[in-house]
Amino acid sequence: MKKLVLLVALCVAGFALALNEMQSTMQSHIDKSRALLEKFGEDKNKAANEMFKLFDPIFDYGLMAKLSLSKNYDKLSAVQKKEFDEAFEIELKTTFTNHLSLYKNEEIKVKGVERQKERIFLNATMLVNGEQKAIIFKFYDKKGDWLIYDVDVLGVSIIQTYRSQFADLLEKENFSVLLEKLKAKNFEIKK
Repeated sequence: MKKLVLLVALCVAGFALALNEMQSTMQSHIDKSRALLEKFGEDKNKAANEMFKLFDPIFDYGLMAKLSLSKNYDKLSAVQKKEFDEAFEIELKTTFTNHLSLYKNEEIKVKGVERQKERIFLNATMLVNGEQKAIIFKFYDKKGDWLIYDVDVLGVSIIQTYRSQFADLLEKENFSVLLEKLKAKNFEIKK
């Protein structure tokens, strides 16, 4: 599962997408991401940093942070929202970087797009040990640009996974504790 999450993140590179370019652009970016990994070999931090330069514009990290906290997000002050958004983005990027070592040159192929109300689901598959695994990139329209707000790997949403973890913690602790744990986790992983 960790390998699939990593590879999903690898294939998202570029910029906010126009709907008519989504499929071809995503496939092109997948191929560019694979080439970066080959270029940098064992230097996974350098590879990750170069990939972040490419794919940061296509992710809406702020919306992802908000969705991960669900109704609890609206209860936060503006300062708390900013702190959480930053910590959440670092968490996603740190997890991604730490999992780069799992990458073994698996191939990801874009299969098509599916419209779901005001959302677009870009369906892709990844060949892992001879078996096709489903990946769904979930996009929403932000003023004519399509941005990713979630990714499903094998039917598991990254955002729902975080939402569940955060909700469990918030049942027992307050937001300050959640934020400190998130920051501490990020600090530990970077060491």
